[in-house]
Amino acid sequence: MLWEALLWVIVAAGLAGTAAFMLRRRGKGRDGEATNESVGQVFTLVGGLQVVLASFLLIGVLDTNAGAAKAASDEADRLLALQWAGDALSEPARSTVTRAVHAYTGQVIEVEWPAMSSGASVDDRAWNQLAGVRTSIAASPAADEWQRSRQIAAADRLWEVYEARQARIEAAGSALSPMMWLALALGAILSVGLSLLFSGTSARIHVVVVASFAAVVTFMIFTIFELQNPYGRAAAVAPTAFDAVLVQLR
Repeated sequence: MLWEALLWVIVAAGLAGTAAFMLRRRGKGRDGEATNESVGQVFTLVGGLQVVLASFLLIGVLDTNAGAAKAASDEADRLLALQWAGDALSEPARSTVTRAVHAYTGQVIEVEWPAMSSGASVDDRAWNQLAGVRTSIAASPAADEWQRSRQIAAADRLWEVYEARQARIEAAGSALSPMMWLALALGAILSVGLSLLFSGTSARIHVVVVASFAAVVTFMIFTIFELQNPYGRAAAVAPTAFDAVLVQLR
């Protein structure tokens, strides 16, 4: 992943630096302060908007990644809480909860996680493993008030699992829209293009400045791309919490 980022940065910097060098060789960018003033005003506006947009999106994907990791951890914790609440129920509800939690956890690890990593949609097959738990909990005989409270606690834990599951799935589908990518791409092209038009410095300094600016812009866009899916590529939140659930169930 690091080498891929370095490759994109080097290619972008090389192309921008070559363009700046070629423009200088052809005599462009030597019109003096008047050109710098007019180009500078537009560059300040476009470059500033590009930086603000990229920073906003980068902060957004970092927050999404943190939320995705917390959602997965919370869901695993609530699965264990559901299992423990189910242990207090009478048969056959106790065995039904145990089997359902084990099957659901395995489905999440083996089926849903690879799908989320690749950006594919997640269906309800895993949740269907828990669909019969609510009915089983409601049908469990309650001889006294304590058992009735265990039924309520198990039903509450089941609902909490569902809420945490929804948060995890929503985080997996949080990729940036095509409009955002278009705005990023246009802003990058315009910003680097305008930087080519500055004059008044030596050709060598101009090439270095343009190449450095292009490298920074490219690296920010590449970082956003790598982090937009919290379960894949650079972020890659692992199902470690669910693996721990399976260990607890053994």
